[in-house]
Parts: sequence; C-alpha cells; structure tokens
Amino acid sequence: MKELNLTVEKRDETGKGPNRRLRREGDIPAVIYGPETDPISVKVNYRTLYRLMHEVPLNTIINLDINGDDTPPRKVLIRDLQKNPVSGELVHLDFHNIPMDKPITLTIPITAVGIPEGVKTFGGIVQYAKREIDISCLPTNIPEKIEIDITALNVGDSIHVSDLELGDVEIMTEPERTLITVVAPTVIKATAEEEAAAAEAEEAAEGEEGEEGEAKEGDAKEGEAKEGDAKEAKGKDEGRKK
Repeated sequence: MKELNLTVEKRDETGKGPNRRLRREGDIPAVIYGPETDPISVKVNYRTLYRLMHEVPLNTIINLDINGDDTPPRKVLIRDLQKNPVSGELVHLDFHNIPMDKPITLTIPITAVGIPEGVKTFGGIVQYAKREIDISCLPTNIPEKIEIDITALNVGDSIHVSDLELGDVEIMTEPERTLITVVAPTVIKATAEEEAAAAEAEEAAEGEEGEEGEAKEGDAKEGEAKEGDAKEAKGKDEGRKK
C-alpha cells in the first residue's frame, strides 16, 4: 500500500475563536495523538489536504512532517474528520500516530464487483446489509480496499463475513454478519393491477350512484305527470256535472 507525505505546522492557540480564524485563512485545525505520544495541536492547509487525499482511502498511511520540528516524520492515519452538520465544511482533523510493529484496528469499506446471476437472469436487486468491516493488522498490511466478487449470487443468495479471506488481516466483525444479498425484484405489475382494479371499482360505484339518481329523477317526473293527469281528469268531471 502506498504512503502519502504531508507537512503541517504547529499551532499555539486553541479554542473556538482561534479555530474559526484558522478556517477563514484556509487552514484546518488538527491534533496528533497516539500511544506514547503527547497530543500535538497542528494546522493543515485545506487545499493541500484536498489535493493529497482526493479519491484516496482514509486508511492510507501518511508520513506527517511538522514544519520546524527536528523529529522525523510520523506515521499517521486520519482517524476522524469532523464536519459542520449544516454546511458540510471540514472543521477539524484527528491524526493517529501509529506504531509500525504493532497491529492496529480500523474500519475498511467493502465494494461489490460484478453483476450477479440473479440480477441478469431474474431482475434481482443487490442490497448492502453492511458497507464496511472492522479489521486488525500491521500497518504495512492494511488493504487499500476490499472487493467482493458477487457474480455467482442468485436471488436469495448472500455474502457473509465468514466468506471473506484476507490473508494476514484479521477480521474483527462477527462472522455471521450478512454483507451483501440479492433480493427478488419489486412486483410492480401486481401493484399496477391492484390500482387498476380499485379504479374500476370506484368508477362502477360512481356509475351506480348516477344511475340511481337518474332513476329517482325519472320517478319524480313520472309522479308529476300522473298528478297533472289526475287534476286534468278532475276538472273535466266537474265541468260535466255543471
């Protein structure tokens, strides 16, 4: 795994006020910590950091040099990226100083490779149950990425943690945990048929109400006609009597 080189500068002031000023000037406040290491407050230029880490996994080892410091560069990992929850702006960094001769524990993302048979043949859908796993290894054995071949998966098949083989890397996540599965496609046709049936039932109900209304209106008109005929007959009868 390749290593990156980064130079930072010490910062004497800490706290919200000084940190805000740093960010306005284009720097990010950070701290270096680790076993047998006293915390060191530093600042790193945002543009320099972005160019260095763009499209590079966070589990990449960085040779961190403190400008003006006589000590050799430290081997560090970025352990924490703190961002503003509203703007998404990077506000703080944690660099973890790591010993190269001792195992460290870290989280590595997983990536599916290939198109499963269940997707090509039956229209299945790939679902991630977990997108990362915890591992333990020497810093020199940190994998750049973990790719999982899923081409053989059919609908209903899954990849579990126990299916992974990572050589000198010890997997810390529970073996029975599901990582990726292929599920049956959503039955859109059935849903459409149900909606169509409901629409037809509603139209039928509206039609019945219309017919019933028309029938009632017809009965009323027929009643009015009969009443008129009765009045007319009564008038004629009274005329004959006279």
